[in-house]
Amino acid sequence: MPYRLSLKKLPLWAYSSFRYFEKNEHHVTRTYKWDVLVMVFEGVLRFRENGVPVEVHAGEYYIQRSGMLQEGLIESDSPKYYFIQWTDCEYTEDEEESLPIRGKVDFTDFFSLFKELETLRITKASLIEKSAVFYKILSLLRKKSMKSSSNEVVSKVISEVTKDIRKPFSLDVISAYCGYSKNHIISIFKKETGKTPHAYILDMKIDMAKQLLQNSESSLYSISIECGFGNYINFYRTFTKRIGCAPDTWRRSHK
Repeated sequence: MPYRLSLKKLPLWAYSSFRYFEKNEHHVTRTYKWDVLVMVFEGVLRFRENGVPVEVHAGEYYIQRSGMLQEGLIESDSPKYYFIQWTDCEYTEDEEESLPIRGKVDFTDFFSLFKELETLRITKASLIEKSAVFYKILSLLRKKSMKSSSNEVVSKVISEVTKDIRKPFSLDVISAYCGYSKNHIISIFKKETGKTPHAYILDMKIDMAKQLLQNSESSLYSISIECGFGNYINFYRTFTKRIGCAPDTWRRSHK
C-alpha cells in the first residue's frame, strides 16, 4: 500500500481544530470519509486502523486515511493535538514531492500557523485563505520531517554497523528497516555526513584498526578480523590505499 501523501496534487482543506482528550478517553470507532492529519504535541493517541494498532506520541504526526476502520479499543493517554481534515488527495510510493504518512517533528514552530488557521476557520474566512495556511503547514511538516528522517537514517546506519563491525554491512537491511530506497538512503547519508555509507563504514574500520595497531600487540591477521575486513589481504589493500602505507609500516612509525 502506498505510504506517502502526494503533494503533486494538493488536497482540499475541509476542517481543522485543536482536540484535547479527557483522562481515560478512547478514540472514536468509525470508518471516516475524510483523510485526517493528526499532529500530537502532548500525551499519546491510541487506536486500531483496519485491525493494526497505532500509537501517535507527542512530537509525532500521523495521517489517517479515509475508508479505513478506526477503532478506539484502548484508552489514550490524554493526547492534545491539532488535526486537519481534507478531501481529494492521492497517495504514492514516490519519495519526491510527498510526505510520509507518519513521522517525528518538533511542533514548536507550528503553533502560530495552528492559531492562524483556527482564527480563519472561526471567522469563516474564504477557502483560499484557509488553504494557504494549510499548505504552509504541509510545507513546514515536510521540511521538518525530512530533516528528522535524515537524522534517523544516519543514526540507524551507524547503530546497525556498531552492533558488530565484523559483520558485512547490508544496505538492503537498512532500507527495509528505514522504509526508504537504497538510493534515497545513500543520498541522505552523503548529504548529512559528506560520505556514502560504504565510505563512512570503511573509515570507522580504518580508525579502529589504527587504535589496535598503536595500542595493542594483536597480530595483523587478528586486527583484520576484529575490524571486519574478513581477511588480511583485504585489510592490507584497503589500509594501504586509504592511508598511503602498509599496516605494519604505519604501526612501526606510530608505536
